[in-house]
Amino acid sequence: MYEKEEEQLKDYKNMYENIKIPLVSIDDAILAGFQKAKLEKKRKPRRQKWVFSLVTAALILVGFFTSIRLSPAFAGYITVIPGMEKVVELIRYDKGKMMAIENDYYEKIDVSKEKNGLKFTIDGAIADENGLALFYTIKSKEKQTVLETEGVQLSSQDGKSLNLSGISMGSPLNSEKGELTHSDMFEFYVQSPLESKKFELKVRVKGKNLQEDFKLKFELKKKLQKKKTYALNKTVTIDSQKISFLKADIYPLRVAVHVKMDPNNTKRIFSFDDLRLVDENGETWNKIQNGVIASIISPDEYILYLQSNYFRNPKELYLVLNKIQAIDKDEVNVVVDTEKLQILKQPNGGHLSNLRIVGNNLYLSLRTKKEFNYFLFINIKDGDGKKIESNMSSVNGNGEKGITEIGVNIPNLKNQTNPISLELSNFPSWIIGNEKIKIK
Repeated sequence: MYEKEEEQLKDYKNMYENIKIPLVSIDDAILAGFQKAKLEKKRKPRRQKWVFSLVTAALILVGFFTSIRLSPAFAGYITVIPGMEKVVELIRYDKGKMMAIENDYYEKIDVSKEKNGLKFTIDGAIADENGLALFYTIKSKEKQTVLETEGVQLSSQDGKSLNLSGISMGSPLNSEKGELTHSDMFEFYVQSPLESKKFELKVRVKGKNLQEDFKLKFELKKKLQKKKTYALNKTVTIDSQKISFLKADIYPLRVAVHVKMDPNNTKRIFSFDDLRLVDENGETWNKIQNGVIASIISPDEYILYLQSNYFRNPKELYLVLNKIQAIDKDEVNVVVDTEKLQILKQPNGGHLSNLRIVGNNLYLSLRTKKEFNYFLFINIKDGDGKKIESNMSSVNGNGEKGITEIGVNIPNLKNQTNPISLELSNFPSWIIGNEKIKIK
């Protein structure tokens, strides 16, 4: 009955089955990074992308997974729900969301608005008490080379605040030949359990010569699954740095791991590059790909997000990690003189060079042996110690040459007091361990 769909799903399945995930270091397979902030977005490597500074850069991760079971119910989704192939394509590297679909937890919405030959449709959603993944499609009567969304707002129809803690945005369409449709998803996460089931989405769609604002109301019908909480309270020591894993909350959309560093540590920890969940059979759930990967409570306290195993019930489950991005605390600031075009201070190794100014944009070249396409900076201060409110930063990687161009927009740059201090949020420096923490 579902022969065609089964063949399509087997292609997805083969991607996962043929690669084994070791419990030892997978340094060569994983690149990870994030910029500290309250809201987080996704980004893409190998091309320049400007993002607001109050977001966390998304993890760029090579997706290695074990098998996902094929079932008639899953194949049925592909057949019965129009456009479901687009949804599967968007989440095929996220095992948690794939399993949510397989377990009938995806909800069709199919609410549309059309203006001046442009149609915006909310296709469906995967929701839990911690957040909402909203899948959408934009259709145009004429081919578009560029389509992007901005001004995205989600609100409750009853007027209650959603108290959002993080937002992950869809990628823009960029096509030389032009396309009539573009599909992607938004993810919204909340600080307190989601209570409302009636929402309103506001979004602006922009193209090369068009701009339309859409307002769509929709309602969730499915019951929101409750989280599973496991107390960990385990402290590990890696390269003399003490790290405490407090608890793990498992939701259908993701797993939230609460981590706290000892304030007496000598290093600032930026990223747990290869943190993952592993069950007794070696099946692995990696960090979130292209989405919200962390919430920063303080420089020494994070909530880290992993793909969800909510719809699995293993006998044993572990947190495993080997590689942590970190540098000495006395090296967390890069100091530059924008008048003399000099780098006055940077971490050991001389990775940064070629300081240059273009308008209000400050650029640095980062040289590494392996590609490192992560935003480097978070807080910026002038020579008097006053904070500079920068709203944009960029990264443009060139893997072949081993050089990444890092850009920071500094308002009224020529009138800022030197030297300028830029606080690091990522850097190509790691400590290595071999930890396995039991969850259940």
